[in-house]
Amino acid sequence: MNTLVKKMYSSKLVKSGIWYTIGTFFLQGIGFLTLPIFNRLLSPTENGVITIYTTYVGVFTILIGIGLESAVSRGRFDFKEDYEEFLSSLLFLASITFVIWLAIGIIFKNPISNMIGIKPDLVILLIVQSFFGFVLSFASTKYSIEYKYKKFLFISITSTLINVGLSIILIMGLTNNRYYGRIKGGAYVTIIYGVILYAIVMIKGRKLIALKYWKYALPISLPMIFHQLSSIALTSSDAVMISKIVGDAETGIYGFAYKMGLIVSIAWAASNKAWVPWFFEKMKEENYDEISEKTKYYIILFSFITFILIFISPEIAMILGTKAYSQGIGLVPIIMIGYYFVFLYSLPVNLEFYTKKTKYIATGTFMAAVANIVLNLIFIPKFGYVAAGWTTVASYLLLFLYHYIIALKISDVRVFNVMHFIYGILFIAVSSGIFYFIKDIWVIRYGIITMVCLITVFSFKKKIGVLLNR
Repeated sequence: MNTLVKKMYSSKLVKSGIWYTIGTFFLQGIGFLTLPIFNRLLSPTENGVITIYTTYVGVFTILIGIGLESAVSRGRFDFKEDYEEFLSSLLFLASITFVIWLAIGIIFKNPISNMIGIKPDLVILLIVQSFFGFVLSFASTKYSIEYKYKKFLFISITSTLINVGLSIILIMGLTNNRYYGRIKGGAYVTIIYGVILYAIVMIKGRKLIALKYWKYALPISLPMIFHQLSSIALTSSDAVMISKIVGDAETGIYGFAYKMGLIVSIAWAASNKAWVPWFFEKMKEENYDEISEKTKYYIILFSFITFILIFISPEIAMILGTKAYSQGIGLVPIIMIGYYFVFLYSLPVNLEFYTKKTKYIATGTFMAAVANIVLNLIFIPKFGYVAAGWTTVASYLLLFLYHYIIALKISDVRVFNVMHFIYGILFIAVSSGIFYFIKDIWVIRYGIITMVCLITVFSFKKKIGVLLNR
């Protein structure tokens, strides 16, 4: 086992994946990591307001950034010699759209406030935070594709710690509308870090207007606006519709369950940061056999991680939540299953990114978002907020099937074996069914985890060692 661990850590793919996992849990897992604190400082209703604000930050981040971070990874391979100039020119293009949106926000602050349901004094903060949130995402993508995980890790840890500390101070200083403290704490940290990273990219590149780079990036990024907005609709329409149909308190409970389920999404986001540059490199080398083989073990590993998280989810929820949120505990595994399908569909999506066929990505996400909204309209009034979890699973399942078919269509090379996906889905489906029968008997749950761990390690340790030596 010691030899196997050393071999794993010597692999660039595994090593970067480990560090990206740590960093991503800090950067993208802020909502999860701070649940025990903020669930005790804020009521479900206040958390519902924060959920809605965060949703619109995501929307404006996409509108202001016009999807340009989508071109960062591919540009690393097409503009090796002048990559820094390429990046600074894209960031300047996003700056232009930011100024336009800021002017719109100042002029139409009250109508925008009425439209999206937040107070007028938060509109400008939302727009500014959205731009610098885009800058953080832009820089994060750059560091990922360059395997600069130490810089990514530093930004993730320090920004998270400051965010949490500042938010607590601001919340404790308020007696009414305490959600202002959480919103402003996160916004201020995002803006400060965004300004610093913006300056670094612009100073290194020193290129503002470059039509060559813009013409290259826009055909890749513009379809991604549609994709990302549809993705927001897919992930956040649940909360918005629950708020409108049921109420803010139920939105807060659902938001708690959703954040718990995001553990799987965070694990995927971290592993994907390591997987994408490796996948692009192997595609460029036309090393399709290695991609296919490692994809198999990637699916096995992530299925195993999802299985464990589902089986320990009741304990995690009890630790991080309070009695006010206990109704949402049973929904957590369902959300996790939904994000398992996000992991699965990301594999063929990376092929679409590599071949620059991003129009297919936008179309698929839009269709899944429409399906999710329609299903929510039908089932939330009948079954309450619990229905939103199941509609999310159904939508992501459809999205996976769509992207797998598209991958077959756009490439003659078969780097994905359908049976690997089927085995993974069957494993998660069966283990989830077992979980709901024994969810209240923790001894049996942890006994099954132990048994599966031992079987997995002894079954695959030799094969994994061979793969890592390649």
